[in-house]
Amino acid sequence: MKLTPLNITLACVLVWVISEMNLDSEMTFSWGWLITLCVILSLVDLGFRMIFKDLKKLWYAQIAFVVVVGILMVAIRVM
Repeated sequence: MKLTPLNITLACVLVWVISEMNLDSEMTFSWGWLITLCVILSLVDLGFRMIFKDLKKLWYAQIAFVVVVGILMVAIRVM
């Protein structure tokens, strides 16, 4: 399996959630949402892999996707 930005993003999210489990405070989101996020990121990663055969184009497309989603999340949160 090739390393891609969406795989890195998924790994970071999972590490963050696991590190937050030990705290006494409430989790940021439920297990259902975590599983849904993992499935969606995996499916989007597979979709990008099917569309872009060249690894360099795949990286650019996935980085652009992560940046756009991040900007949209911040914009929605601010509104």
